[in-house]
Amino acid sequence: MKSLVIVDYGSGNLHSVQQSVSRVANELKEEWTIKTSSDPKEVLKSDYIILPGVGNFADCRQSLAEIQDMEQVLETRVQEQAVPFLGICVGMQLMATKGFEGNLVSGLNWINGSVLPLSPKPKVEHKIPHMGWNKVSICNSNHSLSSKLANDLFYYFVHSYHFVPDNFNDCLAFTDYGEHVTAIIARDNKIGTQFHPEKSQKAGLNLISAFLNWHI
Repeated sequence: MKSLVIVDYGSGNLHSVQQSVSRVANELKEEWTIKTSSDPKEVLKSDYIILPGVGNFADCRQSLAEIQDMEQVLETRVQEQAVPFLGICVGMQLMATKGFEGNLVSGLNWINGSVLPLSPKPKVEHKIPHMGWNKVSICNSNHSLSSKLANDLFYYFVHSYHFVPDNFNDCLAFTDYGEHVTAIIARDNKIGTQFHPEKSQKAGLNLISAFLNWHI
């Protein structure tokens, strides 16, 4: 039996994420236990980890830091032991080196890059926040997960800031919103989506399925 923990640090569409993951897991051949937890001990023994997140980068970063031992456990499981990890929206952004939403705040520094405000051109045609459905195109076929994802599907976005990686090879897929916006970031055992798979209907469920079937 495989286990997955959705990290509860007071941010994210926890119920929607768990519902979507459980729905996908129930259709797979292997048995899964899906939990939402703020207990680092649960994260420490999980086979897969999801870090959701909505709102302000700095607030999410602080909320995560306030859970005793959580960052250390995530560092151990994700960075050292290479457990498959999925970050959603701000959960994806937290993997960056730093974020500029409000004050300059350090991220987890798992993937080099910065979280910057959207600056689409022309602005009159691209409202901030970027909210709604947009096409996502695969731009890196070298990552092990890319072959499991369909190209040019539409996903649901809600954000005003985006992850700009230092190395473009860390961008697995992008969307066009008056500028190049990283839609999926990926390095080794870590992926992150700027969009919300739990709100993206069939395309989102397919991505979750690809994640659950991902073997590092």
